[in-house]
Amino acid sequence: MTKNILLKRDTLSSNYAAHDHYDLVIIGAGLSGLSSGLMWLKNTSGMKTLIVEKNSYPGGYSTAYEKEGYVFETSQLFPDIVDILNYLEIEIPLKRFEKNFMRRLVVDGDRVEQYLIPAGSENFTRYLSETFPADAEKITALMRYSVDLFKQVRKLKVNATLKDTLAAPFIAPKVIANLNRTYSGLLDKFGITNPRLREVMETFTSFSGVPSDRASAIFATGAMLSSMTRCFRPFGFFDEFPAKLAGKFQALGGELLLNAEVEKIEVVHGVVSGVRIKGVPSLIRADKVITTVDPMLAMRRLVGDEHLPAKYIRQLEHTIMSPSSVNVALGLDDRIDLEKLDLDYPYNVVSTGLGTAEKLFNAFLSGNHGFSKDCFHAAVICPSLTTKAKNTITIRSTPWALNGWKELRESNYAKYKAEKEKWADFLIDIAEKYFIPDLRKHIVVKDIATPATYARYSGSPTGSIYDMASLVTQFGPKRLPMKTPVKNLYQPKFAHGLYGTMMNGVQVVDLLLDRKFNHGNSLFIPDKSA
Repeated sequence: MTKNILLKRDTLSSNYAAHDHYDLVIIGAGLSGLSSGLMWLKNTSGMKTLIVEKNSYPGGYSTAYEKEGYVFETSQLFPDIVDILNYLEIEIPLKRFEKNFMRRLVVDGDRVEQYLIPAGSENFTRYLSETFPADAEKITALMRYSVDLFKQVRKLKVNATLKDTLAAPFIAPKVIANLNRTYSGLLDKFGITNPRLREVMETFTSFSGVPSDRASAIFATGAMLSSMTRCFRPFGFFDEFPAKLAGKFQALGGELLLNAEVEKIEVVHGVVSGVRIKGVPSLIRADKVITTVDPMLAMRRLVGDEHLPAKYIRQLEHTIMSPSSVNVALGLDDRIDLEKLDLDYPYNVVSTGLGTAEKLFNAFLSGNHGFSKDCFHAAVICPSLTTKAKNTITIRSTPWALNGWKELRESNYAKYKAEKEKWADFLIDIAEKYFIPDLRKHIVVKDIATPATYARYSGSPTGSIYDMASLVTQFGPKRLPMKTPVKNLYQPKFAHGLYGTMMNGVQVVDLLLDRKFNHGNSLFIPDKSA
């Protein structure tokens, strides 16, 4: 008999008071929406604030769910956002990965190289220098430069004024020098030509399904350092984090409306006036609206092209959203001992050699996928090693395009199911070969997510799982701005992952409050005097 598990996400309920008017309405109760709501209420007084969420629980892509007595999670890594948690007074028990950040395998024909990437930039520098002694000086120079580059990002202002723009070359010269540089270009700058070393370094761009020759050097450096400097995961299930954020939001007077899908962002004479909920006849009026859903959904469908200037529509049309994923969650029997398999890392990553990310991304851009036995990239995560719940693993692969997944799911479900089972078997084979021998013998429950799953869950027209792709061509000043062409409508969608989504909330609220709590800084800098 299957035991029902009460997850933290299921302990929350709507507290919508149906006011005639709100000071701020936020669309989406993912981490961007929740952090925006919390930052807003912590720095304002008496403001009527509402978060509208189409699902029955908060968290977006960061949650957990139960199936046949097993709990599966949709997030893997808790990066260094401790300062933000302290500021918001959110307490959550975290396991810190003190030793290693990642177990990384690179497959090239019969060659399988293993790298145990340590946590912390200094440890990483030392490890790489010992592993590639001929390149030690180059590695040290690259890592010092990367750390300094990330420090200079902290000195920049978001939504820069003319004064900020004029000051930027003097206070952050490395940032300015790298605005148009790819991560591959950054490696070239330091003479990193050893293909095996590049395979390791380019791991940090392939996380989001983007190859190093197209990824922003600044973004990739920030993702690397913010992830590995101090990395954690909750001791409990990953739904606890958004549940605590939502509970705190409600405790501060915020209202949460679940199971409510926004069907229209109302605009009158170029100014946002509120939102309409599917099945609810009356308009929820609002002075300001923050949308945290896919920009193509929010701006093209919910707002509508008739309210947008042609130049902005062209920018939307040329914006590349991040890829989607095929994700396999497995519940395993208790005969397998995961403790003995050296899997207790935030990530266990395996891929084919140099050039894999480019092949997979080019296939994604063509609306297809490039996965084969000779070209793949996948991560294996074992959350039950921390939660101590029933044995589970997750196998995640990216990049995938939505392609025909959605149409197949809607028109021929039997064929859709066969297709997703085929690719689940493909990924299980990889996990079994490189990480978990005899894995198939222990599978009790299997749950497969495809790009169609993510499109249905989030409403994204492409099934995107990481917001805007971290391409150098749409980074920094070239990204979609948080201020949309519609007055009082804001869209903080420039970064992904827990660190990026929480920073979205910091930046958009700081913008709304005229820099009164984060002083316009591009990253969160707590006020020590507060």
